Amino acid sequence: MTRPMNVLQDFKQGGPLDLYRGRARFDWKALKLALETPEVVDYQNQLYAELQRHEEYQAEGLPSASFDEQRRRACRQSLTYKSIELLSIGYQLQNLKFPFMATTVMMQLAPASTIKFNVAHTLFTDAIRTLGTGRHAHFLQQAEEGVISGCYCLTEIAHGSNVKAMRTSAVFDKDKQCFVLNSEGFEAAKCWAGGLGQVATHAIVYAQLRSKQQLHGLHCFVVPIRDPRTLLPFPGLLVGDMGEKIGLNGIDNGFVLFQNYEIPKENLLNKLGDVTEQGDYVTPFKDPSKRHGAALGALSGGRVVITGICAAYGVKALTIAVRYAAVRKQFGPSEQGPEVPILEYQTHQYRLLPHLACAYLLRTFAMWLSETFFQFSVDSALGHNKERLPELGAELHAISSASKPLAGWSMRDAIQECREACGGHGYLKVAGLGDIRNDHDANMTYEGENHVLIQQTSNWLLKFWPLVERQQPIATPLRSADFLSRGLEILRGARIKARTVAELCEPDAIIPIYQWLVCHLLQTTHDKLAAEGAKGAFWGRNNCQVFRAKSLGVAFIQHFVLQVMLEKIEQQSDAEIRAVLRQLFSLQALFWLEKLHMATIYQGGLAQGGATATLIQDAVLELCAQLKDQAVALVDAVAPPDFVLNSPLGASDGQVYKHLQAALLSAPFALSRPAWWQDIATWKSKL
Repeated sequence: MTRPMNVLQDFKQGGPLDLYRGRARFDWKALKLALETPEVVDYQNQLYAELQRHEEYQAEGLPSASFDEQRRRACRQSLTYKSIELLSIGYQLQNLKFPFMATTVMMQLAPASTIKFNVAHTLFTDAIRTLGTGRHAHFLQQAEEGVISGCYCLTEIAHGSNVKAMRTSAVFDKDKQCFVLNSEGFEAAKCWAGGLGQVATHAIVYAQLRSKQQLHGLHCFVVPIRDPRTLLPFPGLLVGDMGEKIGLNGIDNGFVLFQNYEIPKENLLNKLGDVTEQGDYVTPFKDPSKRHGAALGALSGGRVVITGICAAYGVKALTIAVRYAAVRKQFGPSEQGPEVPILEYQTHQYRLLPHLACAYLLRTFAMWLSETFFQFSVDSALGHNKERLPELGAELHAISSASKPLAGWSMRDAIQECREACGGHGYLKVAGLGDIRNDHDANMTYEGENHVLIQQTSNWLLKFWPLVERQQPIATPLRSADFLSRGLEILRGARIKARTVAELCEPDAIIPIYQWLVCHLLQTTHDKLAAEGAKGAFWGRNNCQVFRAKSLGVAFIQHFVLQVMLEKIEQQSDAEIRAVLRQLFSLQALFWLEKLHMATIYQGGLAQGGATATLIQDAVLELCAQLKDQAVALVDAVAPPDFVLNSPLGASDGQVYKHLQAALLSAPFALSRPAWWQDIATWKSKL
């Protein structure tokens, strides 16, 4: 195998980006290898080369496609995806870092078709493997052979987060030995299922199982939707498309209503519960809530993946905006002298560089989280480490329930800032930033609406407070909450001791601040919850979210992201790489404090007077200034190649105006008279 250092090609010299590339203190190739490992870089390069061989993926550079053409293109790309061995699960599991890199590459290149494929061929089949038994093997075989295509129907028009209240029913008919599915009106229609709108032949459908007049809660069924030979829906179904969306229009999200629709008894995925021929319900779970939680377990991995998707979108947007900022020149110290790149301006540095730092931290964390989750999945499938898995599963759920919101919100802000930082040119569709922003928007909602989802994290943390008060040891499998063992000690008389920017930027100064934030917010949330007790648990929790429980979840995941990043930094042997990663670490940590936690720090007494706030602000600006000359090399280390980036503003050669001219002159209608020109020329005669 060729060593990746040799495979990584130098960027073309003689262009506008040479100035900043020449200023970098580190080798971007060495940084890339340090972040991703040689094996992952080699896999990434092979995948890029393979994708460029396929015509379907070159279509991403074509002019804007019609709604129908976007659907057709996504379908063709999805079918091509299935044929690429490098993207197969078997190949990816050779190295548990490969799944993260495959997702990153594909979501930056063709997000709609990638999601479409993963729903049809991963989420659908994973649900059958996880919740089904041997009697469902033929569905897996047909999906693998491409005979059927699946989708995943959980959400309903009137219910999303509150899955227990969903109203699609599946009643067992003893005489016919089948289940009869019905939707209680339009509000109970299953909706937003990717693939359901036009092409899915089968669906995983969550429905309320009823037998012998007894309700047994939400269960999963494999439901035929369309004839695989004609793609026409079966009688008893009203199937439709959700229509055009803000983004990701290559995905045919759809809805379906059931009217006395019969499916075989065997189509119930029966690992967690079954119905006998006589209609008796049987389950290995004594506690219905545990069976319900297990039935939704297939969704946990999605939150892990979305954390990485958010980072991938952010890296793509920041590559465009940082390179553009290094090339774009406006004003200068003298009207007669040369203009300077806008990256030299403090305001522009503050607008972009903290977001670049955030993308680095989230990307590093997402790779670690993906690898950890895939190892957990493998251990679960093989029955390894059984005694550790339940606690590890709970911790992964709490972590991913916070990492998805943090990554989503952070990269939403980053992408929007990138769009604005590129000025009017950033508003052009060909710049690519609008599509990134619109496609990323879905991450705020699917696999759990962020504000609802992060409550899972705060609820998990609140269980530890009694142990903190009793000063009992707290140890979790991933060590994300171990510091809570010292909770009372952390809170007792805590103060920010740093007096200079250099002192404040040290990890030994930053990590204790975040540990104090988590402990303080855990205590105040617990106390508020106790004070609200007279209103009942439901309204008590409701009244604790803003300023307390949500902030607790955010501070917890920020601390853990920083901890994972710090461990990555400490593994580096190259002094310059370690130094620049430390700067990114400190910048993001202090930026989060300045943006989100300043009020809490003063309310809780960790800081007094204005000196600390000023020090944090000064540190953020100084770190931005220090990273300004490193920014282009930093994006070079994580940027996708030009055929994936597909933006005249962010091409690796820095020839912004050359590429922009070509894009504008080749745009449809750019140099032609409109077909409706006579409407303008003769408008007076039509009054």
